Amino acid sequence: MQQNAFIKNQWLELLKNTSGNKYLHISFDFWNTIAFSNHEFKIQRVNFIHDFLEKKFEIEKIEEAFYLVGKKNNSSTDNLKKPLTVDELYKSVLDYIGASREVEIEKMKSVIFDLFLKYPPSISENFMYFLKQIENNRVSLSITSNTAFIPGFVIKKFLQNEGLLSQFSFCVFSDEVQVAKPDKKIFDIVLSQLDSKIDPLLDVIHIGDNYHADYLGAKNFGMSAFFIENEKSILNTRNALHLIYDIDDVPFSGIDYSKFKFGDSQVADRYGKELFEYFKNTHLPSLLGNYRRILIYSSPYYQIPTSSYYLTQSFFLKLYDHLNNLQVDEVSLKFCKIKRCQTYTEDYGALNAEERYNLIKNDTYQFVDIPSINDICIFIDDISITGTHQRVIEKLMEDSGIITNSIFLYYAKLSNPDVCPSFENLLNYSYTSDVTKLIDVILSDFYKITTRTTKYILSLKTIDLEFLITEIGRRQRAYIIEELIDMAESNDYDKIGLYNQNLETLKLRFQTLKV
Repeated sequence: MQQNAFIKNQWLELLKNTSGNKYLHISFDFWNTIAFSNHEFKIQRVNFIHDFLEKKFEIEKIEEAFYLVGKKNNSSTDNLKKPLTVDELYKSVLDYIGASREVEIEKMKSVIFDLFLKYPPSISENFMYFLKQIENNRVSLSITSNTAFIPGFVIKKFLQNEGLLSQFSFCVFSDEVQVAKPDKKIFDIVLSQLDSKIDPLLDVIHIGDNYHADYLGAKNFGMSAFFIENEKSILNTRNALHLIYDIDDVPFSGIDYSKFKFGDSQVADRYGKELFEYFKNTHLPSLLGNYRRILIYSSPYYQIPTSSYYLTQSFFLKLYDHLNNLQVDEVSLKFCKIKRCQTYTEDYGALNAEERYNLIKNDTYQFVDIPSINDICIFIDDISITGTHQRVIEKLMEDSGIITNSIFLYYAKLSNPDVCPSFENLLNYSYTSDVTKLIDVILSDFYKITTRTTKYILSLKTIDLEFLITEIGRRQRAYIIEELIDMAESNDYDKIGLYNQNLETLKLRFQTLKV
């Protein structure tokens, strides 16, 4: 209910944003903004192809083909490559399952398009409400949408059947213009069809559910944009206990969050328990009857855990106890790992969305525990700002040929794309803003080493590092330095020039503290 209320509030915020004839033209994405696909259609489509190909290929293989070909095409267009034509997409599906190229593609497509209209998408109630509220405004509407297996002309038939096609001045579909969002060329095509009196930089706004294609695509072109995040908008949604829309009204303590990021396991334990309660009430009931194995993954790390590892550990233990108390013997539970095979020295929290993506897109990751198609994977992290890490994990699964059911679960997520992602840095350092505050955290009874703390110490100025070592020695906790040295070397930080001097200083001073 919390997520649905949030979605409705987004549309209300959009209404406020577009009120008073602020814009003269509104461009809408179609899928997951105006309409949501009908699951029954997908079932009927696969069953038809199964029969059409004389039942030579398993239904599961056909489902897998549509999933992987669709994902690959989306990834390709996200990287500004030319989208596949409808024919090329269906031929790719046939190639994947090993069917002959002699299949009558036109006949097959014709039946599938009829099935689409027989089992049509559902129209967003929020979109219909928005449409009604603006009907008296001086504003024209259009659709700017990427397509895949269902071409633009079939979507227009659907809109006509629903009595909606006349609401739009024109439609621009990627299969018809052979260019897809976020490519600037598709927005050029939109503007070419508008009245010359309309200023594209001032009078036009694009609305969609895909942050990269719709929001950043329009923004990079120079248009205004509004990001609608729907629970059905992506294959794996970003589910969160806390939603951050106003950075001046964050729904949890920034001081506690900062302590958590630097290794306060007491806060991590509390966060894990709170996240479990949210998960238990929203997702768990529907999972227990459908999956035999639940895999829990924390955010990727090499050797030194991230702070979210401890949150995830707390979540895992609560779920384990809960299943035991319910005597759910038919469901197994496993704590799993994704290995980060390389690292960076930049402070991720201080970067904007583009800088984040450019920083980690070349990182390499590896599933230590590989899920199967029958598992449900729960990927847990503390906060989602732009969704970059989630896209990296989804791409890792795609590149590795891993097909599984997934839930991405966060303690909090930023749900206002107009907020600069570097806002995260304010949270990270709300408490741990200097070495004195850091000492308070690492000398507490609840401290556990994290990658952030380790990097922070290895980057300290000499005077601050000496002060830290002195305070640790004074409290007779040399084991903290010993652990830091061992973990830093196991994480290959000794091979990073920026960290070498401080690491050598720690080694030398540790010897004196042992005496």
